[in-house]
Amino acid sequence: MNAVTSVTCTVSDLLEDRAGLADDLDRTAAVFTTLSRVLLAPPLEEVLGQLRDEDLLAQWPSLPSPETRDGVRQLIEAASTGEDARDVRRDFTRLFVGPERMPAAPYESVHRSKDRLIFEQDTFLVRAAYAEFGLAAPRLNQEPDDHIGLETGFVAELCVRGLDALDTQDDTELLRLVTGIATFLDEHLLAWGPQCFTLVESEAATCFYRGVGLLGLGALADAERTFRS
Repeated sequence: MNAVTSVTCTVSDLLEDRAGLADDLDRTAAVFTTLSRVLLAPPLEEVLGQLRDEDLLAQWPSLPSPETRDGVRQLIEAASTGEDARDVRRDFTRLFVGPERMPAAPYESVHRSKDRLIFEQDTFLVRAAYAEFGLAAPRLNQEPDDHIGLETGFVAELCVRGLDALDTQDDTELLRLVTGIATFLDEHLLAWGPQCFTLVESEAATCFYRGVGLLGLGALADAERTFRS
């Protein structure tokens, strides 16, 4: 079975269980939105406190997995070790920004292109995928479209639109959106995201971003089971 046939079969199966699909879209939207925010910018102190709250983390919506369990544990540990927003911001800059070599480069083209450069072919394929749904990177032509925070945010946005289509019983749009999610995961996030999140987990200096890396791995595994199985 080729990739296109696999995506088509998975989408058809998902549409047969509308209540289950609503749960899948809601769960994926929540997880990917949270990941997107902390991958695009380090959290401020108040938000950091919420993200490390043990009661809230007990409700982390991803399906259970060893990575998710360990990621939650790391975020809880981040609070007990006294990491503050300054520590987390410093780690974010070192991992994703520079000026030294980025240990966990957040751009798809760096992971997938031969020369490991930004603004390579993968960047423009991602740009085209966004454009199919009327979206564009916020700093178009200034920063790469294929940042992992933007890609996770894109999937979250399609999930939210899918929930709206379910509510309005717009099955044509729902089919387009769910197909878009499955295709984007197959062609982009699942092709390089695990490698990036593994580097985040292994290279992070803070428990917080080690936890983010693990939660990212758990989220991608959940998304693959949901939209690609």
